[in-house]
Amino acid sequence: MIVFFDIDGTIISDDNNHIIPQSTVNAIQTARKSGHFMYINTGRTIMNVEPKLKNIGFDGYVCGCGTYIECGNDILLNRTLPRNLCHEIAQLVYECDMTPLYERSDAFFTDKRLREIGAFKDLKALFKTQGKDISKDISDTDFGFDKMVAWYDEKSNLEQFKRGIEQEFDYIDRGYGFCELAVKGFSKGTGIQTVCSYHNIPITDALAIGDSFNDLPMLEAVPNSVAMGNSPEQLKSSAAFVTKDLFDDGIEYALKHYNLI
Repeated sequence: MIVFFDIDGTIISDDNNHIIPQSTVNAIQTARKSGHFMYINTGRTIMNVEPKLKNIGFDGYVCGCGTYIECGNDILLNRTLPRNLCHEIAQLVYECDMTPLYERSDAFFTDKRLREIGAFKDLKALFKTQGKDISKDISDTDFGFDKMVAWYDEKSNLEQFKRGIEQEFDYIDRGYGFCELAVKGFSKGTGIQTVCSYHNIPITDALAIGDSFNDLPMLEAVPNSVAMGNSPEQLKSSAAFVTKDLFDDGIEYALKHYNLI
């Protein structure tokens, strides 16, 4: 069987502590030793998957909402948006008065002209402690991105922003003044399909585990869909199985339920 895990709120706590329960580590390692494939499937780009996550041991990664796919030593996909589109979106974000983080597989970019809204300051501080460089700006000659997130508040023109991106992106509102853009035609679900084809594994033998609304394409892609106990009720209703909370050994409970450990 092949299992796809979201990161934040599923493997690692979605707060400033970023704790990985030891039961999660043990369960993933045990399932992998038993011959099952273990994959990360995240909205994060690959450079934002920190070593303590990689050190758990995975067979590959689906990152950037399906725009980057790595299976073992093979990179199957690494898609960056056209340069002109990246600049068009950056201008739209500027006009709408939001705080963006443009994400690429090898870099982050910000827009230093714009104010810092909401939890962006906390993310900057976290990235600093993790040694991640977010000094690059949209004015840099190599500016480009695979996907992006943005923060907004009552001063932002969110409706103009949504209209401006609707042809090229799927808009995902993460709540608390925070949104994520996934490139149309790419998702956590398309990433699952690509990886299953690579391993010649039927989708019926795939399991996906997530906790938030950007995991919905992943959960809808497989019959064996699992929502964490700490998920919103609406997401739980979309899943085939609801496991326990992250800190109540939810990953271990789910893998036991499907007889993987």
